[in-house]
Amino acid sequence: MVGKLPDLWNHRTSPSMMNRDGVIDNSSDSSSVMSVSKLNATIRELLEGNLFYCQVEGEISNAAFPQSGHIYFNLKDDQAVVKGVIWRSQAMLYRALIQNGQKVKVTGKITVYAPRGEYQLVISRVEEAGKGDLHLQFEALKLKLAQEGLFAPEYKKAVPKHPKRIGIITSPTAAALQDVLNVFRQHRPDIPLTLYETRVQGNGAELEIASAIERANHENSCDLLLVIRGGGSIEDLWCFNEEVVARAIFASNIPIITGVGHETDSTIADFVADLRAPTPSIAAKYSSQSKDELYQILAEYQEQLIARIVTKIEAQRSKVQQYYHRLQLKEPKLQLQHFRQQLIYYQQRLNHQLQSHLSKEKQTLSTLEQRLSPQLLQRQYQRLTTTKEELTLRLTRAMQIKLDQCRQEFQFSVEKLTLLSPLNVLLRGYSVTTLKGTTKIVKSITQVQSGDSLSIQVADGTISAKVIAIE
Repeated sequence: MVGKLPDLWNHRTSPSMMNRDGVIDNSSDSSSVMSVSKLNATIRELLEGNLFYCQVEGEISNAAFPQSGHIYFNLKDDQAVVKGVIWRSQAMLYRALIQNGQKVKVTGKITVYAPRGEYQLVISRVEEAGKGDLHLQFEALKLKLAQEGLFAPEYKKAVPKHPKRIGIITSPTAAALQDVLNVFRQHRPDIPLTLYETRVQGNGAELEIASAIERANHENSCDLLLVIRGGGSIEDLWCFNEEVVARAIFASNIPIITGVGHETDSTIADFVADLRAPTPSIAAKYSSQSKDELYQILAEYQEQLIARIVTKIEAQRSKVQQYYHRLQLKEPKLQLQHFRQQLIYYQQRLNHQLQSHLSKEKQTLSTLEQRLSPQLLQRQYQRLTTTKEELTLRLTRAMQIKLDQCRQEFQFSVEKLTLLSPLNVLLRGYSVTTLKGTTKIVKSITQVQSGDSLSIQVADGTISAKVIAIE
């Protein structure tokens, strides 16, 4: 802490001014008596003139962010609370840090508002000092219940649109109760209400709230419950963050709407409830529709019913008209007239198709006539004659070329066969010897014996021979 706080009084009191109980007795000196405003002004002078800037650590509660741009909150510890303010010029720097339950270390100076004798910290700097104890408890219980499924949507019960009786769980002296009753008086005075009295603040209030929920379920006379309380600090609303209240809401067979605190307040009870309303008054509006709304719904139903009836009547009228026309068509005169009209229609259609067909045939004949004219035939004949002569010439040339190719190929084949012919070999002095009377060619002396007859083929004939000896 910077600066030193001096004694409250900067003057001494003589012993003669005290009575036997040690209390200052100024009855004999009226000039020493101070007015309230003088006292507050003196305190302001002493505090603001001597305390200067100081650093304070505590937990934030009751944070408020009005449209003026300033930030107001309480800084507290286990034993005391001091008010704090951050002016708009610096509010944007620390807006994210200012949250209920957040532990902070602030730097500021003491100011005194003399008309009310109140003092507060005008804060110029904020540092995070860790999470507050209540905030840690809140997050721990929230995580635990979420893991158990108490917040799961599938466990939320449907809130009845037209409840027959509504139970209200709150304190009978709570201002929130009067707000809720005013809503019902204005909109739905016909709905019976049952009050289940309980404390909504202080030690043990959570047990009373849970007991009231259980009692309402045991009586089972209501089909909807409202758990409500007006605004307050985080400490004031803490009973709605207790586990026993959360489990009582979850176990309730009757749907529950919570309306605790203001719009910015959120409690564990809100997460478990079947429906959360920002304020008690809105909870009352959520729980019932006004007479005007009901009349509007009835009027809409009436319009829908009338529209359906009119549609049904029109459909039946259309059917009657169809049946009436069918009956008229069955009358002989009408049927004869109908057939006559059909006959005229088909006759006209046939004439039209016939005329169309004749026109097409005439056009075809005209086209053929143009194609068969003498001049056209003469030109066509000349064209064909020229084409014939050209084709004949081309064919003759092609045949001559092909014939020459065939002659050359034939001559080449003859020469090749001549070279390969055995007779050509014989012309060179060779011969072919076979056993007479067979076609077996003698290739070795082992194939003949003395006295065998042989035939020897030479180029110009055959020689008959006989084996005399084998050497």
